Amino acid sequence: MGDGLFTVSLVVATRGRAPALAPRLPIWTAAGFDEVIIVDGSYDATARSAVEDLCLRTGARYVPAPVTVKDTRSLSRNLGARAALSTWVLFQDDDDDVPIRIDKEALQQAAEGKDWLTGRRGGIILWHRRDAFLAFGGYPEDMVAAEDWIMSNRARGHGIGGLEPAWHSGSKDFPPPPEDPIGRARNAFWYGYTLLLFILRCPKRDAVITGDARRTAVLLLRALRAPRHFLYVAIGFWARALSPVHSFGVLVRSGVGALRQEGYNDWQGLRPDLDGGVGVGERAPQV
Repeated sequence: MGDGLFTVSLVVATRGRAPALAPRLPIWTAAGFDEVIIVDGSYDATARSAVEDLCLRTGARYVPAPVTVKDTRSLSRNLGARAALSTWVLFQDDDDDVPIRIDKEALQQAAEGKDWLTGRRGGIILWHRRDAFLAFGGYPEDMVAAEDWIMSNRARGHGIGGLEPAWHSGSKDFPPPPEDPIGRARNAFWYGYTLLLFILRCPKRDAVITGDARRTAVLLLRALRAPRHFLYVAIGFWARALSPVHSFGVLVRSGVGALRQEGYNDWQGLRPDLDGGVGVGERAPQV
């Protein structure tokens, strides 16, 4: 793989989600990807063993991520891209719907001369030429609040884009995973903890602040209907109060340039609906 022909590696980051992977992995590995890479950031050895066993039984590649209390979704995705042997990578989440069969011929034609492909819906780029993705640094590993938005903005500024074709035949839908209070509390913390860094970097800060205020109001209204969810809201506010500590750490490690406002890179005429605004903070903490 990686010899000039169009090949594609599917990269899926996971953490302690073997039950979500179990029904999806056999479909992913039979869909026509040149390889399926599962990057596992699970905390304990039992969970890692379960994910690794699933990979062995289905033919997926197992890549361990470091064991840390930090959110590792960006690091895991980058590790998957670095480990990939294909010319292109596609990122999916471990709770996504799964394509039944991919159309590599259509993808190869769409990818000719391109560094990334965007769908006609959604604001995040999931298809990347591997070497182009690695050249601009991939997902920012110091962010959880809208790290995918910053990555996509950087990709648009460092490469030539194209539109995704109709790239798969059918998909398998799965019910949403059961409620995970610990996971939701963790997401609420890491989102809030890195939010200030996103505000500092984002080209359109007013949109970030307004969007976050609107989202927080919605979460508070939901919590009124289910009081136990006030815990997640409280954790989010606490994390926001600590976010200057995180930004200061980034400043010490990476210098003042890491806190500068980044320029907005448009969609090269492919998504004029998005160039009129900025869809920020796609991954808010769930309650």
